[in-house]
Amino acid sequence: MFKFPEYEPEISITAVANDDLEIECTDNMGHFIPLHLGGEGEFAFYDYPKEQPNNGKLVFTGAHLGRVTRRIRVDDFEILEVEARYREGHSDYPKERSFWNHIISEGSLKGMVEIETPDAGVWAYKSGTTTPKPRLLKPGLEITGHEPVYTIGTEPEYVEEWVMSVGGVHSVRIGSKEYRCLQVTWANPNGKRQTAVQFYVADNGRTVFSMRYNGPTYPGYEDLAGHPEIEYRGITWRHWYDSIPDIALIVGL
Repeated sequence: MFKFPEYEPEISITAVANDDLEIECTDNMGHFIPLHLGGEGEFAFYDYPKEQPNNGKLVFTGAHLGRVTRRIRVDDFEILEVEARYREGHSDYPKERSFWNHIISEGSLKGMVEIETPDAGVWAYKSGTTTPKPRLLKPGLEITGHEPVYTIGTEPEYVEEWVMSVGGVHSVRIGSKEYRCLQVTWANPNGKRQTAVQFYVADNGRTVFSMRYNGPTYPGYEDLAGHPEIEYRGITWRHWYDSIPDIALIVGL
């Protein structure tokens, strides 16, 4: 298993004067997992050190490992089941597993669905009409949508509204490796726990870096005072942590 470095590698992000780049994203961005049977991704979290929360070099705090283990057909869409594990710091991955289920329809990532198996071989599922997240990315693309979760026969349990914008081309250097990327911003400006993420998707379709931000309604927002900030949708978002997949460090794409 690849051991991530203790401190985050040097990161630089530079806008490039180019707006004709189109990228077919092949993973699920947030967890860096290729969306095909057997697709696997491991990524590290880098957070601010407690002793220097505002200006210290970000340190490794844990890692996620995910793998697409099964493909299921439900009605007119496909579901990819992902086995996921999380480890704190340098500990081993636990034996316990959690599962995410991603809906794929007409070339778009439509969202996630909870699947339950009350009886062997019998599928019951919670799903809903979600706004598809496009896999073909190009500068200027903007999607607004929602992800309602339905329990069969009832009204939505909760509706999460979101906006996704594709910015321009950026050169992203991670340590000694450099990637030509599109910047993708996802946020829920009206959420009860406002979150925003900036993803950087390389020109071969893989996400190589992401930066997580919190908005004013997210618990602990004030504790992030002094961290880097971005303005998006009229909200000041404060940086919380970074995520880097192993492919961006050891494979280099």
